[in-house]
Amino acid sequence: MLSITIDWLAGTFREFNDETEAFIRTYASADDVQAIPPRNGYTIAQKDGRGVQFLWNSNDNRMGYHVIFAGSALRNIFEQTSIQPIALLRACVDAGLRISRLDLAKDLTGQEIDGQAVYQSLKSGIGGGTARNISRIENAQGGQTIYVGSRQSERFVRLYDKAQETGDTSKHWWRLEIETKGEFARIMANAITSGSEPASIFDTTLTKMVGSLSSVSLELFATGGVVSWGIPKIEKQTDREKWIADQVISAVASHYIDNPFSEAIKALRAVLESIDKHRKD
Repeated sequence: MLSITIDWLAGTFREFNDETEAFIRTYASADDVQAIPPRNGYTIAQKDGRGVQFLWNSNDNRMGYHVIFAGSALRNIFEQTSIQPIALLRACVDAGLRISRLDLAKDLTGQEIDGQAVYQSLKSGIGGGTARNISRIENAQGGQTIYVGSRQSERFVRLYDKAQETGDTSKHWWRLEIETKGEFARIMANAITSGSEPASIFDTTLTKMVGSLSSVSLELFATGGVVSWGIPKIEKQTDREKWIADQVISAVASHYIDNPFSEAIKALRAVLESIDKHRKD
């Protein structure tokens, strides 16, 4: 089964006017609004009950008013309200939000992908795409993530084994994401809200980067028709954060004390550093 989702959406209002206020009231002011640590030069930040973040600088209104819909916030909005993905995106455009980031993701469930074959095909360049930076990370359980393009560019692709990431290996679940930023993100948003089929936009963007999808073993993500909208899925089947805090940190620390030249610790550091190079903002 194939579905498409908006997995990240962010942008900035140049000024706080009536349209901005109406947008924030509708989409970023759910119950239980709380202050959160500001960042990126903003002095005030808050997060509403659905996880939508709103940031501004009380000393410099030239920075505008920044809104972030992370995947979890989008899931909450789509599940808890009647708002649909295209409607939210259209509301952003109509309200004057200058979109700075828009991620689209295709989820493929029920079918397996040969990640090694995809990686080797991409590295060989047989697809004929424009992307030159191809990298791959594999965790201890065999789950892998393939990166295409530069993290600093306006287009960046990730393919990863979502089933392995969630710890639910009883099913097949792969995710292919296209992260867009800057002017390209605005082009994507305008195309979608103008009536273009999101899956077709996704495929066209992907094909330009990697070339023929069949040549790089990604044909299962391609479609000749409409792909239904999905909801960003819950990514954690267990409380992984608590498990790391309660068990992993102490275990790793104890092992490092006893084995200061541990190859496992060295490998862990290398993996974390590699992941940081490709981390989402």
